[in-house]
Parts: sequence; structure tokens; C-alpha cells
Amino acid sequence: MRSRNRSITHTLPLPHITTKSRRRYKRKTSRQSSLSFSSSVTTMFAAIDKYLVKHTPPWYRTPTVQTSALGLVFFWVFAAYTTVQFYSASIYGSELAADFVSAVYLTFTVTCLVAPGVVNKFGVRVAMFLGVLCYGNLVLASLIYFEYGGENVRWARRLVVAGGAVLGVGASALWTAQGRLILQYAARAEELESNKNQIDSKGSSKGKAGTLMSIFWSIFQCSSLVGGSISFIYYNKKPEGSTSLYILFLGFILVGAIFTQFLLPPSMLQSNHRVDEDKDLEMKSEQTPLNVDSSSQYDRSESQMSENVKSEATITEDLSTKSWFEEARGTVQIFFTREMMYLSPLFMYTGFNQPYQQATFGNRFFTKRTIGAELIIFHLMEILGAIVVGRFLDNSEKPQYDSPRKRAVICLGLFVLINGTGNAIAFFQEFSAKKSSSIITNDISEIHCIIPSTAFALWGFADAQIQVYCYWLIGSFYNSGHDHSRAVGWYKCVQSLGTAIGFFLIPTQRLSEVRQLSVSSLLFLVGTTLSFTQLPSRTVL
Repeated sequence: MRSRNRSITHTLPLPHITTKSRRRYKRKTSRQSSLSFSSSVTTMFAAIDKYLVKHTPPWYRTPTVQTSALGLVFFWVFAAYTTVQFYSASIYGSELAADFVSAVYLTFTVTCLVAPGVVNKFGVRVAMFLGVLCYGNLVLASLIYFEYGGENVRWARRLVVAGGAVLGVGASALWTAQGRLILQYAARAEELESNKNQIDSKGSSKGKAGTLMSIFWSIFQCSSLVGGSISFIYYNKKPEGSTSLYILFLGFILVGAIFTQFLLPPSMLQSNHRVDEDKDLEMKSEQTPLNVDSSSQYDRSESQMSENVKSEATITEDLSTKSWFEEARGTVQIFFTREMMYLSPLFMYTGFNQPYQQATFGNRFFTKRTIGAELIIFHLMEILGAIVVGRFLDNSEKPQYDSPRKRAVICLGLFVLINGTGNAIAFFQEFSAKKSSSIITNDISEIHCIIPSTAFALWGFADAQIQVYCYWLIGSFYNSGHDHSRAVGWYKCVQSLGTAIGFFLIPTQRLSEVRQLSVSSLLFLVGTTLSFTQLPSRTVL
């Protein structure tokens, strides 16, 4: 008996050893389970990946087409969401609308801190797919509120607020994934052009981040034009909306979610030159031996790339193998870099400005029917600004613009001039309204509507200008896709915080119209001044 007891006693592990081993085991199993869950989520779309690899035509694999496809995802989603947000006061009432918007931007701001890790571990397409579905939650909640609820039904009001909170979570994943993907598309496009130039014995290639971002931003802004037209047809008759309208919006969002799965990873992209080669394939039999020899080198390079693409049919994206703790630590480290800290006031201004511009200024100086026309002007100028600025930032062919630092300084200088002029016009309108004994509202049929309309046009151009610039700058600071996610996550976090504060200050009992504009102008000047200290390197991007 004693020997048996001693053997049992000696075979039992010591308590402190058991505790340590359990902790190590838990950490190991936790990391393995997170990695296995990440891989299982991403392999849900393996069939689509294989189909895309085998059947997508060459023209669909170019960076320009893929960026346009990314823009279409946002076009469908935000044609629905921006309309619901703009008419939220008419749909829900002013109090519930304020609660819903606050819930959106609160969760958006907080979850932007963890969204980079989600995007890095699960992949861009999975994050975007789930993020788009979160937008559908709000539309579905709005439909239920319209059918079964009302301002006096508590559960329906809470459902709308919860839908807004879920949307904020999805928005952080959607926008972080968008930022990473478009910057990776730009990096891939620059790599393809650089390879082609080396073979053709040409100089260095020009950047692509500004051009691709301008394409995306232009298509994205079209959602506001289409959404506004749809809302005008419906809300002109029924200000609270209709069942068919919400069902239509749900359809838009589902189309956007499906579109996310037809976005290709950057490794599958090929150059436009290769597409032209495929179109001319039938003519190659008529080439002379000299022509065949001169083009064979590039053909072999592109053929090898195509074979590599086919061999990567099961590799969808560059996923992170780090633990959640390591991802969070890497995200925080980028947040507190000198570049991100100095650019944070400018990031915040890009979100803080529009609540005053479109809500306070717009509702104060325009009639209701004129606001629709002003928003069309605003978003048309957004499209124009994105195209002009994106092409300029990537234009390194002219000697006076050969340095990215020069282009950055010129872009920021023009932003100060254009946005500052808009703010100056707004100050003029505000002080004129204070002196006037009657309310100043401008109608589109009146000639003096031109002055405040000019402010709207300048603000639209300047907003696109600085948004494209921020993405272009982030692309010049960081190279890896994981760092792109983290930097864009911080950008969207601070931007969303600015938007939340801007909406909170809209009621004039909290902050007067002039003071709202003053705070916005101060943040604009501080952010722009600090951004002049964080410019890209002198080498050509």
C-alpha cells in the first residue's frame, strides 16, 4: 500500500508546474484555434477563387478594372446608406436620428482600433463581405421600424439604434479593407509598370496610388448622385419612405456584398500591356522573325507571371499568422508613430468638416429643394477634384513635378487656398445672417444663391483633394499590406471621431453656427500646417 501510494504521489505533477503548463497550453491552443478559424473563414470562398483564376478574362485582371470593381461595391452600398442617413430625421424623428448617428460613429471609432487585425487575419474580401452585410442590418431595422414600429414603440427604436451600432462595426472593417486593397493594387500596378520599363529600357515608372484612388473616389461619389435621385422620387411623395424603397436598398447592399467576392487579390493582376498582347495574339503569326525576337523577352516574362497566377489558385491573400495580441501591438505601434500623430489633426478635419458644411450651413442658407441641387454640386465637384488631384499626384513626367515632395507641397498649398476660400465665404454668410433681422434662405432660382453655392463647390473639390492625398501619402510611407491596414485603420478612426464630434455640436444650443465654423477652420489650419512636416521622400514614387 505504501509503495503504491508513493508511486501515485510521485507521478502527480506539482501544482505550480501544472499551472504553468496549463497556461502555456492555453496560449498555444488559443493561437492555434484563432489561426484555424481564420483559415476556415477564408476558405469559404475557395470555389469562387478557383473560378476567378480559371475563367476571368485578361482585361478583368488589370489594376484599373479592379479598382473600378471596388468602387462599384461602395457605389451599391452607399447609394442606399447615404440616402437613409440624409433623410434620417424625416424617417425616425430628430431624437432617434441623433441616437442612430451617434451609435454609428461611436462603434465605428472604437472598432477601427481592432479592424486592422481583423483585415490582416481574415483577408480583405471576407472583411468587406461581412462589413457590407452590417450595412444591411440598418436597412433591415429601418424596414421593421417602418412596418411595425414608430416613435412610440420602444423596441423598434432600440432596434434602429442597434442596427446603427452594428453598421459602425462593419464600417470599420469595410473601410480598412478598402484602404489596404487599393494601396496594394497601386503597389502592384507600379511593380508591373516598372518591370515593363526595365525590359523596354525606359526610365522609372510613375506612381499609381493617386490615379487609382481617384477612380475609386469618383465611382464612390456617384452613389450620392444616384441615391439622391432615387430619394427625390420617393421622399417627394412620402417623406417617411416606403416598404419598396427599403427593399430596393436591401437589394443594393446584397449586390454590393456579392461584388466583394469578385475582387481579385493583387498577385493576380497583370498589366494593360499584357491585355493588348492577348488581343493581338492572332496577328503574331504574321510577324517577321525580327519582331518575334524583340518581343519574346517580355512575352516570356508575362507568361511566367500567368503561370504563377494559375499556380496560386488556392492562395487568395497575404494573411497574417500573428496572434491577436501581436496584431494589436503592431497596430498600436503604427498609431503612435511620428507620421500618424502629426497627421491626426488633418485626419480629424476630414471628418469634422462635413457636419457643419452639409447640415448646419446647408440647412441655414438654402431652401429644402435647393439643398438637393447643392448636394449634387458638392458631389460632382468631389468627382472632379478626385480626378484632377489623383492624376497630379502621380504625374512625375514633367521636370517641375518630378519629386513627390514638390507635388505634396503644391497639393497642400492648393488645398489651403480652395478650402480656405470656401470657409471665408461661409464666414461672410454667417456674419451677414447675424446682421439681418430675417432668416436668410437662398433658393436655386435666385441670383444671390451663387455665393453660398460657390462655397459648396469649393468644399466638395477640397474634400476629394485631401482624401486622395491622405491615401497617397499613406501609400508612400508604408509598403506592406499589413501596415496599410493599420495606417488606414488609424486614419478612419480619427476621421470617424471627428465626424462624431461634428454631429454632436450641430445643435446651436451646444455651439453656435459661427463657433462651429471657427472650430472647423482652426482644426483645418492646424492639421494642414502639421501635415507640411510629414512629406514623402524625395525619391520618385
